[in-house]
Amino acid sequence: MTTFRSRQIRALRIAIAAGVLAALTLPIGVTLAWNQLLDSRSTNSVATSGLEIPATPAALIAALGQGGQLSHVAVVTLAASGVGGTAVLVPIGAATEVEQVANASKQESPRRLAEVYARDGLGGLASEVQGLLDVSFVTVAALGRVELINVLAPLGGVEVLLDREVITVAVDGTPTKLADAGETLYPVDRVVDILLARRDNEKESERFARHREVWNGIAERVGAGLELPPEVDATPAGLADVNNFLKRVMAGTLQVWQLSAAPVIDTAVNPKRIDMYSLDRAEVTMVFASVAPSALVGGDYPLTVMIDSPFNDPIVSRAAVARFLEAGIGVGVMREVSARESAATLVAGDSETTADLMSLIADDFGTVTVERWTSPVSGIDASVTLGTEFAELVRSGK
Repeated sequence: MTTFRSRQIRALRIAIAAGVLAALTLPIGVTLAWNQLLDSRSTNSVATSGLEIPATPAALIAALGQGGQLSHVAVVTLAASGVGGTAVLVPIGAATEVEQVANASKQESPRRLAEVYARDGLGGLASEVQGLLDVSFVTVAALGRVELINVLAPLGGVEVLLDREVITVAVDGTPTKLADAGETLYPVDRVVDILLARRDNEKESERFARHREVWNGIAERVGAGLELPPEVDATPAGLADVNNFLKRVMAGTLQVWQLSAAPVIDTAVNPKRIDMYSLDRAEVTMVFASVAPSALVGGDYPLTVMIDSPFNDPIVSRAAVARFLEAGIGVGVMREVSARESAATLVAGDSETTADLMSLIADDFGTVTVERWTSPVSGIDASVTLGTEFAELVRSGK
């Protein structure tokens, strides 16, 4: 990487840490993270001769702070290569999904994930996160300070860039300053303390940048991957052990993605105006269809597609996913591919499937051409390659 490019990336990271790119909608500066996430190219190993979607299992990690309270949630996925992967950061204030009922007075109110864990434990949390993300887990774990330090101990130290000082408050109310603003190399125990730090009445949005930067620092320290200890069980059964799972993830390149979170301000949904956030369904699907397609549970969709985009543009990719979901079509795989761009969006499948898709997406994708899919993927009904007309529609705000 050139010095100039390195400075550009550092400047962008500082802007992110300073809250310039707030996580309220799909972040404006997300392209950097998107390019990093695509380095693993997990879904690019999807077969072109009718093979299965590669195994990309996911683990749910609940990080526990003072008094055993839920302080942080990450869904960590393993790359198709068997080492490396992606950490997807989920707000603990994310609102759970609730079933809509006809009688408004009996309508259940959504809860924050933090409250779910406090009341229902790890099992309840896992169930809610699976429903929220439509992702299944091969292992779930609640890790306290000591367990997290042990997991990260091989890193030795981690450089973390902070936009503000970090203060934690003990159970007895004693405040302690853990870190100052700026970039500093911290030992692993301090890194864990920074990740877990919470104060009473502190909005989670004030901690988003901190969580992202801790994980960015971990990813940079992991680099191309740590040496895989010989005692690690590299079989599929070994993935059920969270320590084995995380060691395999850190044995290759680690990517980081923080899900966008918008404060829930609708008083009908959030009458007490608690610190609650909604996720972007299209972004969630886009991310997990990219890094963990085999872990997607999927909804009750009559058709499921694989989307290929030659644009390496998360705004275009998210818009494509959103339009399919709005049309009642599932997205099982999302790939950024190296391919010659064409004006029309190409839909490949059997004649009945392509006819059904054409009737559902109407003019949402500009000019659409159809061909027979000669290399189908198991569990996927059709392949869609986005065209430049669609990309231009998205970029023009249409």
